[in-house]
Amino acid sequence: MDKIIIIAHGSPKKEINNLDSMVEDLAIVLGKKVEDIKYAYLKYGSPSVDEAITKCVEEGAKRIIIHPFFLSSGSHVSFDIPKIIENIKKLYPQLEVLCTNPLGKSKKLVYVIKDLIEENLERIS
Repeated sequence: MDKIIIIAHGSPKKEINNLDSMVEDLAIVLGKKVEDIKYAYLKYGSPSVDEAITKCVEEGAKRIIIHPFFLSSGSHVSFDIPKIIENIKKLYPQLEVLCTNPLGKSKKLVYVIKDLIEENLERIS
C-alpha cells in the first residue's frame, strides 16, 4: 500500500498551517483515499514528519512517497529531508521511500504562475 506525505516548512502562525484542504483535493485528482495522503511540517505545526511517517507505517504502508512542498532545493530539501529519509530506512528497512522534486523544479509551475496572473488581470478588467 502506498502512502504520500506532503512536507511543508510550517509557520508559527497556526492558521497558516492548513494543508488539509489541499490534501483532500490531491486525493481526488490522484483517485486515492484521503487517508492515504498525509501532510507534515518540518519546523512549525502539527503533525511532525515523524508523526506522519509513524501513522503511515501503522496503517500498513509498504511505500511512502514524500513530496517536499518547497519551491527550491534549499537546505530543507537538500539536507533535512534526505536525512529524514535515511533515518526512515534505518527504522523501517522493509519500507520503500521515494522523494519527488520540489515544486520549483517542475516546468509546469510557469503555467500555474501564468494562470494566477491572468486571474488577477481578469478581476481588474
